Order: sequence, then structure tokens, then C-alpha cells
Amino acid sequence: MTRPTRVAIIGEPAEAGLRDSLVDAFRGSGCSVAVLPLGPWQPGWLKSAAHHQPLLGAGFRRTLRIQVDALVEQGPYDLVLVVKGTFLNTHSIDYLRSRLAAPVVCWNPDSPFDDAISNCGAGIPRAIAAYDAYITWAYDIAERIQPVAAHVLVAPFAWDPAVIQPTPGRGEAAERIVFIGTATRQRSAFLQRLAHLRPIVFGAGWPRLDGLDIRPPARGIEFARIAGEAKWNLNLLRPQNAHSHNMRSFELVGAGGTQVAPATADHERFLGRDGRTVLFRSETELEAILRSDPYDLPPRPPAILDGHTYLTRARTVLAGLSLSHS
Repeated sequence: MTRPTRVAIIGEPAEAGLRDSLVDAFRGSGCSVAVLPLGPWQPGWLKSAAHHQPLLGAGFRRTLRIQVDALVEQGPYDLVLVVKGTFLNTHSIDYLRSRLAAPVVCWNPDSPFDDAISNCGAGIPRAIAAYDAYITWAYDIAERIQPVAAHVLVAPFAWDPAVIQPTPGRGEAAERIVFIGTATRQRSAFLQRLAHLRPIVFGAGWPRLDGLDIRPPARGIEFARIAGEAKWNLNLLRPQNAHSHNMRSFELVGAGGTQVAPATADHERFLGRDGRTVLFRSETELEAILRSDPYDLPPRPPAILDGHTYLTRARTVLAGLSLSHS
């Protein structure tokens, strides 16, 4: 009898986060999965400082090595999957590879070349070459990683039906234009230009802006409640996603919400058949969409997300790494 593929997944815990979705996906693919928490990082001031000076993350790396040493007792692994890789350096990755006797692969949901310190700090870019393979969500990001990485795989974002599914709302966002996401300078400026439409914004880091109704972040089932009942859900891509797509591209569909998103090639390819995802090419076109009635849109194809779950992504990655999942 063939034993299951053994995978160790290392990543920071987060509500409705990628790490837990990947854990479930690899288990659903028939793998035996061990989970090593990378963080949460305490104290907060040290986490912030270590993003700028990665040497300050030595204590975080020491804690991980202790966890790895304990995991060795369970036998060899076939794959070590690191989610994003915050504070890991070449020595940490070599330690994982030697102690667990397996290739070490990074699955990074952000671009290591993005300007945000949370994405390009903490030693993340310098560690790229140390991994046996690097997974990103878009071909334009893959092209930038290719000259540095040993091997690059593209695995688009996906939908986790265990986290996001159509859920009855409470009337909080009914008939309203909604944006769910963290503030950035570009998003703040964009929504300020739409303030006359009185959108509701759910997210962290938002400044007070006239005309915007700012609420706390919404995740998991609460995200689904809000997105499902909103009149329109805005999907505003960050610069790192500007030529592709993001997690929201699939999550808004999975929640049963109407989506308005930029007309990228990925959105056309993945969601072009979705009657309740409307793509815009200019702010003038966007405003016309937001003033229209989404209830006149054609129904959403019931199988639109088939093939776009993290289970299918995990199986694609296992095949791309030549690892069995049966």
C-alpha cells in the first residue's frame, strides 16, 4: 500500500487566511499534513522593526527551529511548503530542507517586489533563490521571479468553500455599494472619487474620508453575509495585482455577490462567463455600472468556480512538483 504524500505547511495563522485553506486542500488531496505556525509575531514592535532589519527576527527563526526539531520525530517528509516566508533566511530554509529531508517550496500570495514593507521586507526577496521552487499567482510576477528562483510555478488564487459561501445577510449592506479590503493610498484616492455614491467600506487602516461609511474589517462568514447582500461589490486591485486578479476575484463570486472589477486578461479568462461579474475599463464606465441595477444581470452559471478551488490548486502544484496525491 502506497503511503500518502507527507507535507509540512509553515505559515502565519490568520482568520480566513491562505495557510488554513492550503492545509485543508492538501489534506483533501490525500496528503498527510503537519502544520507549523510561523507567528503570530510578538512583541509587535519587534515584528515591525524586523521587517526593516531582518536580523532582528533571529528569535522568531529560533522558535521555528525548535518546532522543526520536534517534527523530525515523526519521520521524513515529501514537501515543506512555506506560506509567504516572513523572516525566513537562507539558513532557515537550508535547515528545513536538511532536517525534514524534503524540498522546500514557498507559496507567496504577495509579490516580493511590491512596495509595501509587509511584502518586500522581512528578508523575503533575499530568500527567493534558497527555495527549491517558488509559487506565485500571476505570470507577470512569475517573469520577475524567474531570473532569481530555481523553479517557478503559477497557481492562481482560488475559492475555499469551507470559508466563503452564500450566507443570508442582516441588511447592513443591502442596496449599497460595498468595498471590503485594507486601505492603500491608491484605494483611498479611488474611493474618494466615488464618495458621491456613498459606498460602505469594510477594512483596516482607512482614514476618515467625506462620503465614505467606514466599518471594521469583514472576514469569513461575515464577509459572505455582506458581499452577498450588497448591490455592487467593488474589487479594486493593488498594483501587484493590476495585470491579473486577486483573492477577491473568486471570493466575491463564492459568496454569491455581484462583482465589479477591472477588465484584466485574468478576469476575462476566469470570469468572462459569469453574468454577475461586470468588468470596467475606465472610471466613467465604472460609475455607469454602479448607477445601474444589478438585478437585471443574467444568472451566474452554477459551475463557474469549478476548477477554481484550493483543492484543485493543490493537486496542480503536487503534479507540477512531481509528487503523488493519491
